[in-house]
Amino acid sequence: MSLDGSPGNIGVRPELPIQSPRLPNRLVVIPSAPRSISGRVTAGKAIRPLSHPLAKGRYQTPLRYPGAKTGLSSLIGNLIGAARGSSQVGKIDLLVEPFAGGASTSLRLVGAGVVNRILLADADPLVAAFWQVAAAETENFVGRMVEEHERYVAKGGNIALSRWDYWRAWAPSPGMSESSARFETAMKCLFLNRTTFSGILHGSAGPIGGRKQESAYGIGCRFNVDALSDRIRYVGHLYDTNRLVDVWCKDWKDTLADVPEWYADLIPDRVVAYLDPPYLEKSEKLYQKSFDMHHRVGAPVEDLHWSDNLMHYRLADYLTRRMQFRWVLSYDAKPELLQSRFLYASDQMTPSVTERELLGVKQWRITKRVVSLRYTASARQGRGAAEEVLITTLPPSRVPLDEDFRSVDSIISR
Repeated sequence: MSLDGSPGNIGVRPELPIQSPRLPNRLVVIPSAPRSISGRVTAGKAIRPLSHPLAKGRYQTPLRYPGAKTGLSSLIGNLIGAARGSSQVGKIDLLVEPFAGGASTSLRLVGAGVVNRILLADADPLVAAFWQVAAAETENFVGRMVEEHERYVAKGGNIALSRWDYWRAWAPSPGMSESSARFETAMKCLFLNRTTFSGILHGSAGPIGGRKQESAYGIGCRFNVDALSDRIRYVGHLYDTNRLVDVWCKDWKDTLADVPEWYADLIPDRVVAYLDPPYLEKSEKLYQKSFDMHHRVGAPVEDLHWSDNLMHYRLADYLTRRMQFRWVLSYDAKPELLQSRFLYASDQMTPSVTERELLGVKQWRITKRVVSLRYTASARQGRGAAEEVLITTLPPSRVPLDEDFRSVDSIISR
């Protein structure tokens, strides 16, 4: 089925007026974060076969992302793969990831053929700009990365630290074009991600190896040019083959609301959202400040403030009452997540009459499972095995219940 990317002749439902694209206020403040990749409409283009060797490689994402969860992408793949055998869900044409971050799950599932295409979105303009440039300006970006490594990172010591300070303080200059600002923002994201402790972009984390660089692991130990070049080119290959249809700089709510406008022919059963929001507890440690406000890069957008439960409640309300297509949600395993009526205590979506009649929101059953995995970096101390809860509206009869996908009773009884 082709994807019609023209917003001028589609809507959420025929009886609804077509809404013009919303321009978020953050773009006035941060010109380096366009809403999408410009210059080419990919939504209506046919996909082409993948030929990049990393399509089935172990490491695919160029970003080291805080909270990355080893093994989760394969479990999500198994979950979606099982759903494809149901009468309601066939081949998943589009996987949407509103909290893209390192996008490891999306990259792996499209490479493995579990889904046909992916759409990445992130509220953080640094992260969104990185994926946009990696996709659409691949070779120029690889060349710039190699230059940064040769001139600064490879030399180590004060030269590398000075460059780290430069990128930490960098902001688009007045009058800089949007395309130049986006490109430089992408480089800032990659440089800091590969040279900062745990890949954390906010202002509290320092360079790998510390200011004295006395550690055996210096500032450039995670800046492997050859591997990064391959991974960035894999992203470009996904874009060239229309497997990566776009990258949006939008918060989760705008992303989920806009997908039905752009991909109406896939709603509700051939598009799935995978959401991996910040931790229910201590999320501010990793996510609250993606920009250092002291360096005037711009205040964090609202979607990056997850230091209390309000944003978690808003997300739960949207998913359980307004979501127009199927979704899979991953969270750290906390009893309150499954017990609070403001979160995910319900076993069924509960849209209003208006949402059912005008938006076509379904009253899907909500299924919950516990899985075990390893965190590569988290709000917890160090690496280690941890439990994660998967919550989904994929057909319940197809959601596994086995040694990998376990009942949530053990979580609720804590």
